[in-house]
Amino acid sequence: MPFFIIFIRLVINNRKYDIGEHMFNKTKYTKTYYEIVDRSKNRQLTEYKERHHIIPQSLGGSNKKENLTYLTAREHFICHWLLIKMTLGSDKAKMLYALNMMRVKNDLQERYSTKITSRVYENYRKELRKIISKTNKGRIPWNKGGAELTDQQRENIKQAALTRKVDPLRVAEGQRKRIEKVKGQKRTDATRKKMSESHIGKIKGPQSDEHKLAISLASKGIKKKEGHSDNVRNAVKGNISINKDGLEKKVKKDALQSYLDDGWQLGGKKRKLA
Repeated sequence: MPFFIIFIRLVINNRKYDIGEHMFNKTKYTKTYYEIVDRSKNRQLTEYKERHHIIPQSLGGSNKKENLTYLTAREHFICHWLLIKMTLGSDKAKMLYALNMMRVKNDLQERYSTKITSRVYENYRKELRKIISKTNKGRIPWNKGGAELTDQQRENIKQAALTRKVDPLRVAEGQRKRIEKVKGQKRTDATRKKMSESHIGKIKGPQSDEHKLAISLASKGIKKKEGHSDNVRNAVKGNISINKDGLEKKVKKDALQSYLDDGWQLGGKKRKLA
């Protein structure tokens, strides 16, 4: 008998539970899942706890109070394990992803671990791989010649980004860790060459007045490093002035043709006489 069923029987009174109508199958796993949820609704945890969506968000669950509960780390892990056995098809694939994320740790989360999860993890990873392979069979990614994203899909992505809740403290901490990770690293000549070649021919739009003002204010009062003027001079040496619709910029000779093909003209923009 699976260890988590034994655990639940030890801590939960055996009684009937009305599963109701939803996307979950009507098995002992679903019954056990809702017994854990029901038990959590009638208690107050004073130690470490994790918030759990009873109907997972990826399956249409909301953030409303009635769909949320707090579980111990162990109960949370078990519930996500049970969800795999309660679902089928694409829903099961989503629950496999969720279980995989239960192994992710950080400074704000205490993940439950047990001796047998490595074996179970391997089995479910194999199963997840099969589901992904079957789901994507015959599909060509949009960025590799497949169908482009529709306007509606782009709008959905945009709205999701605009409504996403962001914790500024966690963002700042993540940025600090990324900086610490790359601090002091030096790119090889081969890497620099690849980066340079990857930008050849790519049209870069001119900065807006707001962007220029932001850069100016951010750099105000900061003393330039020794040799800065020489670096700037060498960087723009040989650049060619071009203009389009009242805008002006300087580009390298090897990228000039791509701009001309896009409607830009040689020379700087016309200026009003004083």
